[in-house]
Parts: sequence; C-alpha cells; structure tokens
Amino acid sequence: MTRIVVADDHPVVLGGLRMMFENSAGYELIGEASSLKETLTVCETLRPDVLILDLNFDGKSSLDLVPELRSRFTALKILVFSAYYSTGLVKKALEAGVQGYLLKDASKTEWTEALSRLVQGKTYLSKHISGVAFKLDEFQNSDFNQLTNLSEREKNIIQLIANGLMEDKIAETLFISKHMVHTHKKNIFKKLQLHTNARAFS
Repeated sequence: MTRIVVADDHPVVLGGLRMMFENSAGYELIGEASSLKETLTVCETLRPDVLILDLNFDGKSSLDLVPELRSRFTALKILVFSAYYSTGLVKKALEAGVQGYLLKDASKTEWTEALSRLVQGKTYLSKHISGVAFKLDEFQNSDFNQLTNLSEREKNIIQLIANGLMEDKIAETLFISKHMVHTHKKNIFKKLQLHTNARAFS
C-alpha cells in the first residue's frame, strides 16, 4: 500500500483528491496539509511514501520547500501539481528535486499512472507536457531512441532540446538555419504524436 500525503490550501481540491483515493486500490491517503509549515510537520509525523504538493501556497512557490523535504525525507517521492505550466517552471521543479509534475485537470487514470511511476523510482510529467523538452533520467532508455522512423538529424535535435538549447543555439550547433530547426521539430512532434503547448517551445 502506497501511503500518500496531500498538501494544498484549497479545501475543494483536497476534498476531490480525498474522494479519488478512497476508491483507489493500492493507495492510502494518510494525511493532509494546508500550509508549507504544516507540510513539513505532517511529513515528519506520518512519513508518507509520496507527497502530492500544490505548486503555490498563498502566492508562494512550494518549490522553495522541496530541497528541505528531500534532505529530511530521503525516500520521499514528490509529485507537484498545478493548474498551469511552462518549460522553465517544469525544469525548475525537476531541478529542485521533484519526481513528477501533474496538471490539476488530469484524469484518475493519469493520477494512477503518475503515482505508479514515482513509486517505481521513475519520473512522470503530465501528458500535456512533452518529455522532449526536458532531460529526464528515462530519456536515455526511452522509446525515443528506439524509434527507427526518426532521422539521425531529428535524434540530434531531440537531444539538444533535452539539453536545454533553444532553436537559435541548435541551429548554430548543427550549422543549419533556425527555420530548418523549427521544421524538424514539427516533424518530430508529428512522428512521435506529441501534443504540446506551442508556447513552451517558442
């Protein structure tokens, strides 16, 4: 049984997650927190396997708390969830030490998938966030490297995107035009059937 604590300062959200976990086999909601300070206290007392952490508390970023959580509770898996995202924000969350980033409109099926991956020691990003944009641990062993319908140039571009390079730097590195990079990216997303927020890759 995976023991979970939810930290969110919105009662409606807490109530919705509470109902979801009541009917989820293999997961037990053992505690709730409505402030960053309470989050530390609850984790110290209950020692959950997974912490579901709202990105914002009263206008403050919960990511500032993540390094302390990771230091004090080394086995804890942290899943950040939010109503919005950007490439920079998700990267910041991953760099802070969270293992997952999920959007609040995720289905119960996606919640279950995300939690399952975290428990297995893997990283999870919401289906609305393209994994191509981030250098995740599973990238090296993912299906991306196994897709034979991607050209060598496209694979090179994926790797450079994962390394955090923007289109102009990719163009400079590969000695091609920025327009060509953009065209390759569109082809990559089409081949991999990725549906992403265009602003995240502008």
